Amino acid sequence: MKHPFRWLLGGQAISALGSQVTFMALPLIAVTLLDSNPLHMGILGALDNLPYLLFGLFVGSLVDRRRRRPLMIASDLLRALAVLTIPVAFLVDGITFTHLCLVAFVVGLGNLVFDVACQAQMPDIVGDDGDLVQANGALQTTSGIASLTAPGLVGVFISTVGAPLAMLIDAFSYLISAASLRMIGPDSSTATADATVWEDVKTGVSSVVRDNRLLGLTGTGAAVSLGMNAAFSVLMVFLARELHVSTIGIGLVFLAIALLGATGALTANHLAKAVGAGRVLLCGPVIAAMGLVCMALAGHVTTPLLLIYLGAGLCGWGIMTSQALAAGLRQAFAPEEIRGRVLGTMRFVEWGIMPVGALLGGFAGQLLGVAPAVAFSGALVATGSVWVLTTGLARLHSVPIP
Repeated sequence: MKHPFRWLLGGQAISALGSQVTFMALPLIAVTLLDSNPLHMGILGALDNLPYLLFGLFVGSLVDRRRRRPLMIASDLLRALAVLTIPVAFLVDGITFTHLCLVAFVVGLGNLVFDVACQAQMPDIVGDDGDLVQANGALQTTSGIASLTAPGLVGVFISTVGAPLAMLIDAFSYLISAASLRMIGPDSSTATADATVWEDVKTGVSSVVRDNRLLGLTGTGAAVSLGMNAAFSVLMVFLARELHVSTIGIGLVFLAIALLGATGALTANHLAKAVGAGRVLLCGPVIAAMGLVCMALAGHVTTPLLLIYLGAGLCGWGIMTSQALAAGLRQAFAPEEIRGRVLGTMRFVEWGIMPVGALLGGFAGQLLGVAPAVAFSGALVATGSVWVLTTGLARLHSVPIP
């Protein structure tokens, strides 16, 4: 593994640790301090990913027009500042639901810019002789390993100091991520501005639509994003209110997701070589969907926690295995000169649909109940396999070198 990639890997591992705090703390603040209902939780989850829908197409153009690493550093600093406002507001007794929504939106905007810029630069950081699936798997695995200790520890930490003050950890982790990016060395990316922004957007969209492989990856990613965000928007309410799982117990649920997810990401490259990349892409969403259905049925058995942890593990393994593989395929299939625009377009669809999923989960939880909403989310995730079948990705044997 090359020296520049190690700096990126280390910084993202620490940032992932901090992000777990905000991932748990924001909804817990909404539920415990502000007594938010399932619809409010859906709105909060939607705002976190709304920037992907609003700005996803344009960020791809921005990434190709600017040097990518400074954009990543600026995104880290923006997110650190946004997260820091929560503990400050708590200390002056000024937390409101509107404030939570604003922080979720700003953090989501920073996530968008960082994600597209990082994905576009990955082949340059890894190098021509690097393995993109292995590198992406390492990022996913390191993030997952960082998350292994985070959920349980975060649950204890939140129980001790409270969710608002716990978010100081996330602010600090973004600063460490920014510092690690400075250590990578010279930025080899070049800025291009030969066309207008709208022409850039058109180039990105047409490239995805015309390439059946990119179209299939976009479709399956969107289906998984839709279903998982529908599930996560009501999962906290389901665990805390209906099953009366403690804060530490909720942390352990996400620990199970992270543990099996890290295992899946770590083995994705070897599994793809053994059985074929297409089969891994095909099975991932189905296994994740089975996990969500298991969790939804937990209230109907005598040992609900066992079924919850089993479902969480299946969900984590299915999602992270296919995600690590899909990330390498996206970077390999996208031409270098328009990689930012292509990946921006794909992120616009895959992540832009997340707010729709969060709102859909909130409405389903309000109308059907939270357990049926989790099961419904599993059905949505499973449709990701349809895209793999209909676009020919299921026949893919290996990951090409870009």
